[in-house]
Amino acid sequence: MEPASATPPPAAPPGLAAVDAHQHFWPVGVRPRTPGTAVLDRAFTPADLERELAGGEVGRTVLVQCAAGPGENDRLAAYAREFPPAGALVIWLPLADPVAAERELARVRALTGLVRGFRAAVPPGARADPALLATMRSAERAGLLWELVVTSESHVTLAEQVAAACPDLPIVVDHLATPPLAGGDPKAWEGWIDRLAALPSASVKVSVGGDVLVGWEWEPDLLVPWVGRALEAFGAHRSMLAGNWPVVRLAADHATAWRSLRAAVAAAGPSVAEAALVAGGAARRRYAIGEDRG
Repeated sequence: MEPASATPPPAAPPGLAAVDAHQHFWPVGVRPRTPGTAVLDRAFTPADLERELAGGEVGRTVLVQCAAGPGENDRLAAYAREFPPAGALVIWLPLADPVAAERELARVRALTGLVRGFRAAVPPGARADPALLATMRSAERAGLLWELVVTSESHVTLAEQVAAACPDLPIVVDHLATPPLAGGDPKAWEGWIDRLAALPSASVKVSVGGDVLVGWEWEPDLLVPWVGRALEAFGAHRSMLAGNWPVVRLAADHATAWRSLRAAVAAAGPSVAEAALVAGGAARRRYAIGEDRG
């Protein structure tokens, strides 16, 4: 399953809970209303996710920003205090303003010790201009990782440019780089995956993003070839299972989505150690998630 050139690190210690590497919380009114997403037009809270995780294997999560602005970071810090499974935070930072980004990072780190990464909306066609690269270099020095939702070739090019300028900045590609599950050109997506996997600093989340979930019926068997192709390119040590709750509720509840993604990984034929990496070991290392909390 691993690429021939990859040397995977040892699997995570046995007995640790699985890690869901991508989930959100939000209050009413924070998420903009868009066509086809009415099911998401309410608050989603730690208590809601606790109910959906009850009895399952997920014991730790990565809590990811879903809105822009310092208020979102304040919410993330508060949610992390309320939700013990949260082992890492991916906060919002203004990509085009390195001075403001440094100031905001310092402010949020004073609120919580769980900050591991950052992201912000990146429109198609965005370029690695001097301001953005200055922000990335600052984040690299601060020991953060950068998460990117890839929906176009320009996003892939941007990731390549950032990786060249900041080789020690880990890049996490969200949601399998948006495979065309609902129809589209698989060759284009395969090209994106190969280019992204060629970046030594890049990892991928094995999850399904909102761009795909809107209008797509949850069909587990359709996930198998896309997940397998991504795992083949990245290897288990750079792949992380992620539920993308509550966005995934556009098509499935957390338990259904998690089982489907787990099954798609299993269909790729990983070893026991590789499966453990995808289910949590890789995320624990990438996000510096410590021991499970009782």
